[in-house]
Amino acid sequence: MKQALTLIKSISESELEFISKADYGDEYLRHKEALKKLIFEQNGIVNADQLWFPYEVVELSRWSCKEDHEREFAISNVIIALSILGGADTTNSTEYMFDQLSHAYERLPLELRNIVVDILFLAKVFQEKS
Repeated sequence: MKQALTLIKSISESELEFISKADYGDEYLRHKEALKKLIFEQNGIVNADQLWFPYEVVELSRWSCKEDHEREFAISNVIIALSILGGADTTNSTEYMFDQLSHAYERLPLELRNIVVDILFLAKVFQEKS
């Protein structure tokens, strides 16, 4: 869990912008400010008021790992896992994420891959127990 938090809190300004623009750039400044709050004030755990700003762009960013944007992909997946573990996200399925994204997780640099897979596995166990 500590590595996951360290990863999301290491987000750069350009990475914030990339994720914030995932919805075709629509209202990206609003997404960006909400994303900063989600990461730096809430440790990546979304609340009910943030399901659109910024969670929509987080969810969009986790579906594909674009070249040179591996960290953004990893950060988005970690935020979803943290929100599941925090009990705030009851709609995303870690099993479905593993099924659909395992190929992308395998292409991540080893350090990022380990963080993402480890936190998603914890979230999967949490979902199975809930």
